[in-house]
Amino acid sequence: MYRKSFLMAIFSIAIFFSLVWGGNNVDAQGTVHVTAVGSIDYSIFSSETKKLAIYEAKKIALKKYVAKLPTAKKRQLKSFEQEFYNSVDDFVLETKVQQDKDDKTTKTYKVVIVATIDPGAIDAFFIDNSAAGNQLAGDASDFGAMFIARQEVSRQSYDAKRTSVSGTESSASLQEESASNGTTSIDSSRTKSLTVKRTGGSTVRKRDNVSYEPSIEISEEVAYAVEEQLVDAGFEPMGIDELDNVPLLDEIIGKMKKSGRLPKRIEKSYKRAAIDAGWSFLGMGIIDIGAPTNDAARGTVKVLAKISFKVWMLTDGRAKTVASVRPQAVYGQGGDASIAQTNAYNDAVKVAMDTVVAQLQKKGLR
Repeated sequence: MYRKSFLMAIFSIAIFFSLVWGGNNVDAQGTVHVTAVGSIDYSIFSSETKKLAIYEAKKIALKKYVAKLPTAKKRQLKSFEQEFYNSVDDFVLETKVQQDKDDKTTKTYKVVIVATIDPGAIDAFFIDNSAAGNQLAGDASDFGAMFIARQEVSRQSYDAKRTSVSGTESSASLQEESASNGTTSIDSSRTKSLTVKRTGGSTVRKRDNVSYEPSIEISEEVAYAVEEQLVDAGFEPMGIDELDNVPLLDEIIGKMKKSGRLPKRIEKSYKRAAIDAGWSFLGMGIIDIGAPTNDAARGTVKVLAKISFKVWMLTDGRAKTVASVRPQAVYGQGGDASIAQTNAYNDAVKVAMDTVVAQLQKKGLR
């Protein structure tokens, strides 16, 4: 009895740590490893019981992965959720059993697995079930996108300013005593002092002063990454340089605001030119690339990329916002600064376009 209780405790601890620490880990091949627990009640234990428990664990692993997808993709999934989870083996490439337990008292079999999930297969499933993904070449809407990339060139940090306040209070008391035996008398006095010290203050910290410079080279590379994402989603992207009567990127760099955004009048000129050209969608985004830093924990170099993106649908001579990505921060890792920077903006584009494409697919836009 004691041995059974001990084994159950060990298994419970294993499950607990698997759930708490078994997050989604991405490997070099782009697959994701997710830890999950499957449980099956049975009347007669057999090899089929194990298969069903592992299958249940794979479905739970897939649900944990989906929980981290953009909200728009989760909403889109509701339309074909049953089909998605019935196709679990299309998305889970490999399953490794970490721990299992057959509780003969409750007739319950539990198994802890690590599932290897293929995000590319999941993306393909979403695309195949979207309006844009079911079009023939030439049927898709014209979709133009423009990204302005900026690179960190300097950062001025400020030490925290500490203001100290202290106060001291002193007090004294006099105690007198007298004594007499009828013929002589003695007088004495004692003085007591008490000191109280109080300290306090405040700390003021100034925001780092960061300077960025636009990069034509990175802007072009980011454009390639965006086009790849749009093509994979079933859209047919257009180059922003196809528009007439608008300045090219190298012509507007000096007119950009400190935030990296374009003045409204220039932004409006792009919208008007896209409408005149008959485009269906126009997207504009900003990506800021930070300076490389060493990641001591991983022994690599990391670079921060911050990205935001907005898409307008151009109909009836107006530009209506149909997709938007709030500023997102993504770190890229690499053996050197160049690789880390490339990974940073590619990963940032992937995060942004996952959200944009899902928002468009949910609305049935193509």
